[in-house]
Amino acid sequence: MMWYLLKLIIILQCVNSVRIVNMRVPEVVQYGSRDAVTMDCEFVTGNVTGLVIKWFYADNSCSECKHGKPVYQWIPPQKPQALGLLKNKLDLTYKVSRNPYTQHRALRILSPGTELTGNYTCVISTFLAEDERTKPMTIFVPERRFDMIQDRLGDGYLNVICSAEGVFPKPEIVILAGNRPLPSKTSIKLINERYSIVTSSIVKMESLPSTVEILCDMQVPLANYFSRKRDIFYRDPPPTTPDTPSPAHKQARDRGHQKNASTIMIVSTILCLFRIRIT
Repeated sequence: MMWYLLKLIIILQCVNSVRIVNMRVPEVVQYGSRDAVTMDCEFVTGNVTGLVIKWFYADNSCSECKHGKPVYQWIPPQKPQALGLLKNKLDLTYKVSRNPYTQHRALRILSPGTELTGNYTCVISTFLAEDERTKPMTIFVPERRFDMIQDRLGDGYLNVICSAEGVFPKPEIVILAGNRPLPSKTSIKLINERYSIVTSSIVKMESLPSTVEILCDMQVPLANYFSRKRDIFYRDPPPTTPDTPSPAHKQARDRGHQKNASTIMIVSTILCLFRIRIT
């Protein structure tokens, strides 16, 4: 009898369960590269009584949020609703399947901007069960400008300055001499929803090799993005123009040219005389 009840409970749990089998969210999207992005939450359930599909959004600063703020809700057979951050940003006619209980489970977001960077949670629930899953999406903007400057200070120090503008999300810059990171200071500002960053390092030139590659490495961790600027540091800068011959060198070169010309003339005269005697 107990075994029969246990089997019955297991069967009822399987019949009434809800399970998300696949959640598809683009991890990184470059700003302006797509007209729309699609997020899908594929699920299976043995009971559609009280079925509700909800989506929530939480930005990256909300590490303790359980779900975040609601941005979408669909209760079949009613029409889907866009809420909060995604209000007026969704194509509510989009259908991912023909099944009347799953066709509006997915989000089609139009013209995605950087403000949509964050974590998205899909919650599927019925009267008897619930399942949820969360994935992040980053809307990435590459730098508009990336510069590197070597400034030789008057007291034997070198100031390396690396700067980037128009990046999103927040970037990081490391300055290296060869493979060795240099101590540096960083200033970063958010201007018109884009980051500007300046990193500088002041080192004594005597502490550097006579010739070494200086690197500015910028990365955007949330976007898995990396960019690099490089330049060569010469402790004693090489001449920028070819050496100009000294007067003595010039005179010696001219004498050499005259000597060669005289030799050619003598050889030519001897050959001419030789031919005349033979004939």
